[in-house]
Amino acid sequence: MKPDHVTPCRQFLHPGEVLWEARQYTEYPDLPLVPAQLRAPRQRSARKKGILGALGEVLDKASRPPSGTAGSRPGGRLLDNRLVNNPVTRAVGTVAEHLNEARENIEDAVDDAANRALFGTTMEGDWASMAGRFLVQVTNAGGSPQHQALTDRRLFVLTDHASGWRERPPELEVAAQVQLSNIAELRPRPRAVFPRGRFDLVFVDGSWLALCCSFQEDMEAMVGAFRGR
Repeated sequence: MKPDHVTPCRQFLHPGEVLWEARQYTEYPDLPLVPAQLRAPRQRSARKKGILGALGEVLDKASRPPSGTAGSRPGGRLLDNRLVNNPVTRAVGTVAEHLNEARENIEDAVDDAANRALFGTTMEGDWASMAGRFLVQVTNAGGSPQHQALTDRRLFVLTDHASGWRERPPELEVAAQVQLSNIAELRPRPRAVFPRGRFDLVFVDGSWLALCCSFQEDMEAMVGAFRGR
């Protein structure tokens, strides 16, 4: 029995709005990471803040050097400073740092090439574009995106904030939405990349973003509903 995505999405319809399709939202792999300056600060409950504060105090105490160590003796501190400030030591450290950075850059480039070969390009447009703003909204909504719906007015994604190990009723809210007038195309991409449920949400400004359903037939239903409007 397939999960019910229609009922949750119906709760968020506006008066007179008609639901065309509702399917599971699956985050497509290798989407760009939203820059830190565009991320909204996470809201923490008072209980979580209290737990994190207590843990912080414990870690702070554990990280303090015990009394009587070499670092607390004047002679030991002087010796450490001389070693750190030695020109040869600094030169060796700089070379090692550059080698590590070069190796990490090469590894990142290899990973990026492998991901592009497997998943293809996942977004076109900068963070000020419609595609960029849509991804920022989904990311900042938090929770776990679960449903996506297409209506006679818009496409929207619902996220569930009932996370954690304990089973709870869903706590759904709209993570992001876009009016149909701002959508140029829902472009199917089943054969070009993996997984097969991918389609691209193409905006009227030319930017686009990879979205995904769990199965190819779900993706085809979303695309078919848009094209048959």
